[in-house]
Amino acid sequence: MKLIICFPPFAGGNHVKNMIQVNEENFEKYVQLYTDKAPSQPGVHMRPGANLTKEKFHKNNIVHGHFGEVMSIRNDITNSGYKKWLLISPDTHECRSIISKRFGELDLDSYYDHEQVFLYEPHLYHNYFGSKMKDIMNVSIYELFSDNINSVLDRIDFFLSSNIDKEKAKYLHKIWREKV
Repeated sequence: MKLIICFPPFAGGNHVKNMIQVNEENFEKYVQLYTDKAPSQPGVHMRPGANLTKEKFHKNNIVHGHFGEVMSIRNDITNSGYKKWLLISPDTHECRSIISKRFGELDLDSYYDHEQVFLYEPHLYHNYFGSKMKDIMNVSIYELFSDNINSVLDRIDFFLSSNIDKEKAKYLHKIWREKV
């Protein structure tokens, strides 16, 4: 199974991928990533190799990106085997307010009140990628930015039929929440 995490900018998609992938071998890497306070750290898309590509899609079981990134490799995704989608959705005013605050000085003037709201709806992934609705889950940004992440982790764990290390994921979430 391949998991595709799709999310709008500033919505915590990288964080969700980290929480899902927490295990003994990479936990310390994530803790360091979360506690690193380097003020001049470049934006995610400015780091070499940060964007979703065909190569990354075919190489990894868990991939993540924005709608434009996944659409750029639509044929590869559509023609791949069994896949599940985890969507992070800006579906309420509260969700859009949270990520607008993260924009800070970018001032994108209601960017999330237009097409971004619709790009992370399950029916798009059902129609454009041929995925079954039962293989698409969404989490609202409001839920993700909550201090209590238990219900989100329980839902993701059930959806993926996995065993996320919830204690470690909650610890990472606590550090992440202090930074955002």
